[in-house]
Amino acid sequence: MKDRIQYRLLFLCWLVIVMCSKSMGQNSPTDSQISIDTHNKQIIQILVEIHKTYDISMSYDEQIFNKNIIYSRSFNKSSLEEVLNYLLKDSNIGFTIINRALIFYKEDKTFTIKGRVVDSLSGENLIGATLLIAEKSKSSFSNKYGFYSLTLPLETNVCVVSYVGYKTKIVRFSPDMEFGTFLIKLSPLDMNLSEIVINGDSIGRSKQLQVLNGKIDWNRARRSSFYKGEADIIKVLQMQNGVNGLTEGGSNLFVRGSGKDQNLILLDEAVVYNPSHLFGLTSVFNPDILKHTQIYKDAIPSNFGGRISSIMEMSTRDGDVNTIHVFGGASLLVARIGAEGPLIKKGKGSFLVTARSSISNVFNKEYRLFNVKGNYSDYNAKLNYAIGDRHRVYVSGYVGKDKVVAPNKNTNHWGNWASTLRWNYVHSPRLFMNLSAIFSNYSNRLDISKPESSENRTWLTQIRDFSLKTDFTYFGGLDRMLDFGVQGTLHRFKPGEISPVDLAKEENIFRAQAYEYAGYASFNWKIDSSFRVVLGTRLNAFYSTSFGQYYLLNNQYKVLAGDLDKKKTYYGIEPRFSFQYKFADAYYARISYNRIYQYLQLLQNDELAFSSLEAWIPAGQNIKPQYTDAVSFRINRMINGGYIAIDGYWKKMKNQVELIDHAQLILNPFIETQIKQGNGRVYGLEFSFNKRVGPFEGTVLYSYSRSFRKIVGINKGNEYVANYDIPHVAKVSLSYDINKTIHLNTFYVLQSGRPLTYPMGFTEYEGIVMPIYSDRNSHRMPIFSRFDMSCSFDLETKKQREKGRLNTLNIGLYNVFDRHNPLYYSFLESGDGTPIVKQTSFSGIVPSVNYAIRF
Repeated sequence: MKDRIQYRLLFLCWLVIVMCSKSMGQNSPTDSQISIDTHNKQIIQILVEIHKTYDISMSYDEQIFNKNIIYSRSFNKSSLEEVLNYLLKDSNIGFTIINRALIFYKEDKTFTIKGRVVDSLSGENLIGATLLIAEKSKSSFSNKYGFYSLTLPLETNVCVVSYVGYKTKIVRFSPDMEFGTFLIKLSPLDMNLSEIVINGDSIGRSKQLQVLNGKIDWNRARRSSFYKGEADIIKVLQMQNGVNGLTEGGSNLFVRGSGKDQNLILLDEAVVYNPSHLFGLTSVFNPDILKHTQIYKDAIPSNFGGRISSIMEMSTRDGDVNTIHVFGGASLLVARIGAEGPLIKKGKGSFLVTARSSISNVFNKEYRLFNVKGNYSDYNAKLNYAIGDRHRVYVSGYVGKDKVVAPNKNTNHWGNWASTLRWNYVHSPRLFMNLSAIFSNYSNRLDISKPESSENRTWLTQIRDFSLKTDFTYFGGLDRMLDFGVQGTLHRFKPGEISPVDLAKEENIFRAQAYEYAGYASFNWKIDSSFRVVLGTRLNAFYSTSFGQYYLLNNQYKVLAGDLDKKKTYYGIEPRFSFQYKFADAYYARISYNRIYQYLQLLQNDELAFSSLEAWIPAGQNIKPQYTDAVSFRINRMINGGYIAIDGYWKKMKNQVELIDHAQLILNPFIETQIKQGNGRVYGLEFSFNKRVGPFEGTVLYSYSRSFRKIVGINKGNEYVANYDIPHVAKVSLSYDINKTIHLNTFYVLQSGRPLTYPMGFTEYEGIVMPIYSDRNSHRMPIFSRFDMSCSFDLETKKQREKGRLNTLNIGLYNVFDRHNPLYYSFLESGDGTPIVKQTSFSGIVPSVNYAIRF
């Protein structure tokens, strides 16, 4: 019985094989030899003729075929497959065979266009330009090197390209453009006229969203009134909602209730540790060469890390690839000069070099500042060259120097030095890679003169970074983009050294070294016309070590021992996400969450905003890394010519660093005993309104923000407001274009005074008079306000402007109402032991003049 079953199974298998072989041996319909003339016929007519003549079954929907195509070829004894390939060439129609019948269907065929978005005059890459396929309600963006990649349906696609400060352009992409690189050239928007968008509300909203999301329109912003006329991007950032300067005239940034060292400031990818020239009167960023500036206060992308508050990303211009230009200008503070032009071959590369130098002693009695002499200079250089269509190399560098000489001949030198080497590589039409080698250095040297001795001494602080990073961008299709990469950084620290050192009495702060590694991935996906999600994560590791003697602190921050293990490693996982939803056509809502770790700490007495003496130290055995969990939301409505927005945020901050009372930071080898760590919390609301009506444009900003800290051992362990807690801030900007060449601008700010810790009296201890302080930050400075106004004149002709030439004069008044806002207070002892308060103010009304030229 068992054998019969086996034989029957074998017989069935043999029968199946025979039947399959027979069917496989039959000719496929596509192998049929046919003869047909397709001249002056549509595809439906041809298919019907084939069906009737050769009895070949077919199934299709006539709607999928393009009936506008007329064919013009004859076939004689050709295979049906050859005929069909001819008929369906360059279409998104495919066919298959089921039961010897031809089934036609619409394929999801695509093609990919890649290239760069550039300035039509100079060839400059435009970062973050929006490319909208209006018919599909989908979009993409150019990356930080202007590169874009679009995967489109196999048909002609209409793409609308927009960028802040540039005219919107309509481009048509067809499948025959797939190979090679396609440049999209945008023309600069005539700043004298508002742009008119026809049938493109979504395009106008795209530009408004770019501004609302932190992109700075520098060409417009530099028309504002600045101290002595020198245009400054840091002062422009201080005009934004949620961003404040602690005192007037400083270049520090305090973003949404966080400290100045909790902001990451990048110039061409290199870290700038101190953005100030002349103690903050102006910044290190040359206004003539800024191309792109973006501030991230929330929804921070995963490719950024290391600071828990905000990211300020700045890029300089690459230089004109077509024409040589000389440019420059002067204000009452600074003189500037620069040159740019093609490198080796027009259109392939370019160079740019600049130099700036202060031209007056700004620290003089006229402006009621310090009785010292100060000056600065800085230099920028940048080269780039394209090697074929897939490779481009960039080299950029910055050097800045400040010098201040006091009446006693003590001299303070400080400055930044940064350089970046970058290689762009288009690996495939969808995959872009950038490899960067980055160097950053900040140092501060104080030369101390002794009148009674010929011996001079030097106090030095320094931080130096060496970084290597690789970033990839994969364009997965319209509204789908994947960013990922890795970075490694070597930090070297000199927190404070005096030379020569008196070993019998003095000991320098120990040097330190740390390695920081990070890897990240972020996926940006617009799911449909209403919903966009950005999901990302960042993994980091921090390995810290110290040179020389090391020590460990107990719970009371007392030194326990020396020569212990000098190494300490920390790890962190940083989830990031944001969700954006568009509803009711013009309304947008977004919610985001960030966790970020910070491993570097700045030790500095914040009582004087102009101080440049900064000591950076790493997390290690005694200092835990700071980290924050931040949640934020935004609801905004786009209106004709503007927007209305409400933002809210909440931050939970751990391991915040605070100096103890009477902290001693100089010549203290145990500097970590001068700090304590604890928790912080920040919350706030921001309201923004912007509207343009004809030649008028107005912006009204208001923010309510609170920042608190609670640290054991400070303020008796009770919670207190942070040094940069500014509850109420209102800012109003108004502009009016009198005509095509004359523009008026005003800016007004009104804000709460910053917190202070007043001395209640004085006491004498071992012959030294010491103040007795009240509760920490229990007092405030008076309300701060300032009104500025300026008038700019565009002196170049329209024809000159079209050739990239510039001739602009800006005059105005800084602090029109002559407000003497306090810079700081000095406390002196009176005869009865009560303190005498002396206020030092910044400046009263100051004229503002700036002239810029480019030819």
